[in-house]
Amino acid sequence: MYLEHLELVDYRNYAELRLELEPGAYILAGDNAQGKSNICEAIRLLATMRSFRAGSERELIRWGAPNGFTRVRALVRQAAGPLKMEIVISAPPMLGEYDGVGYLDQLTPPAASGMHKKIRVNDAPRRALDCVGLVTVVLFEPTDLDLVSGTPQGRRHFMDVTLCQISRGYCRALSQYQKILTQRAALLRRIRDNLDEPGSLHYWDEQLAQQAVPIIVERSSLITRCLPTADEFARQLGGKSLTLEYQPSFAIPVDQSVPAARFALMERLAALRKREIIQGVNLIGPHRDDLAFFEGPVNLGIFGSRGQQRTAALALKIAELAAIETETGDQPILVLDDVLSELDPTRQAALTHRIRTVSQVFLTSADPETMPPDFHMWATRLQVRRGTIQPI
Repeated sequence: MYLEHLELVDYRNYAELRLELEPGAYILAGDNAQGKSNICEAIRLLATMRSFRAGSERELIRWGAPNGFTRVRALVRQAAGPLKMEIVISAPPMLGEYDGVGYLDQLTPPAASGMHKKIRVNDAPRRALDCVGLVTVVLFEPTDLDLVSGTPQGRRHFMDVTLCQISRGYCRALSQYQKILTQRAALLRRIRDNLDEPGSLHYWDEQLAQQAVPIIVERSSLITRCLPTADEFARQLGGKSLTLEYQPSFAIPVDQSVPAARFALMERLAALRKREIIQGVNLIGPHRDDLAFFEGPVNLGIFGSRGQQRTAALALKIAELAAIETETGDQPILVLDDVLSELDPTRQAALTHRIRTVSQVFLTSADPETMPPDFHMWATRLQVRRGTIQPI
């Protein structure tokens, strides 16, 4: 899979950009705040329909954009054939300050709730949820180097983003599960405040178990598939044998059927009912799962050195790339956003050597000269400056 054409209109600091691309590696070089990460964000948007950087989609619209919208268009070449995609994000009209006579020129942003997103795939309208994973992208950014030592939420996010690109069923189950969690937590608080009856929880227990079990099963399977590749790459970096351990808050035995697992989860929820009502929160389920990294008996998230943790994070990202390719039959686009500058020369060399077989790679750097010299021999260098891109 590779990106053949990328067009941005009023996206971040790009008034208008058109890129014609080929398979291979691209170095996006430029000083900070010139627009390198904005390109990475736009490419990832094609895969997940969400920004990995913005708190609100309004931030994607270039400040001062005359029509109040941003558009991302792309043509992606896949094994199954070409895929055209268009994402348009628009905001309601912006009004200036009212002075009693008319609106002043100074604009103030309206509320985020008025945002609209329209998506077209091969010229046909599509829902965002149905478009996740049509294009697959593996993103590696500096914060991912803290994946091992960071919060469980970050590790759950890694599993969810990977699996949503592999399975639309997983994405739908996750979306439903998150809605159920919100409804069930609100009910728990109402029961705690004597505004509802405990018996009302039975329905939501059934709903939670129905969506939670497939999520747990898929996450467990993903980590099992990632383990061999992650272990291999960690050894290439000079580390010891790496083990990944999925740690669900509710464990499902390997030989247990899905209906039996759902029933067992409902029994566990019933046993926790008093505690959940008192605390007003959902105490068990995929939203409390974790992923641990071990070298032998050593938990790297707790006792690992900085170098060991970064090696494990790198290995996991390489394993993600392999897992998506195996499941979809198409190699994902790889995006490395200012990651090489955070790595020592040994890890830089190992990573750039490994990604040479990837169909298309985008790397950003403020100082490309620090990259391994042989990498420049097969990569195309593009200069990013003030929302423009020119070949070097």
